[in-house]
Amino acid sequence: MSAGPNTQGWEMKEPERFVLLRITGKYGGSVAVELNDSYAPGIPDVEAQLLVHNDFVAGVLDTSVDPRDLAGWAHVLDEVAAGRDAVWREASRVAEIGIRLDRREDDHDGITVTVADQQTTRLALSFEVDRGWIDEQRARLQALRTVWAHLIPAD
Repeated sequence: MSAGPNTQGWEMKEPERFVLLRITGKYGGSVAVELNDSYAPGIPDVEAQLLVHNDFVAGVLDTSVDPRDLAGWAHVLDEVAAGRDAVWREASRVAEIGIRLDRREDDHDGITVTVADQQTTRLALSFEVDRGWIDEQRARLQALRTVWAHLIPAD
């Protein structure tokens, strides 16, 4: 009698994809940019997918993230943390993502995330997010900066 692969109480997990951003609402819905695997272990490719979903819409758009885009994303996070609206990759070669802080309460923020491709589609999604959401995005950004350190141009 042969044992199956999970009889030892373990199972193989697929490696986590690198995620530059993932904003998930307390009551559902999310916007994410997930990077594809590259041929170098532990280093993501610049090719990615922009994933959007809520109760009304679900979509995936192929996109890319250039290492030079990371400074712009850091700027957006700083602007939103300061209470100002900001857009990442506005009028760029790929889809842009805008964030508006609608309200700030003790334990959560109300935000609107706008996603627009460069052709015909523009979506605005409202989310209630836990207060630490910006710190989570900064941690994702730092993880990507670390693995891409050799690709990021010096200013």
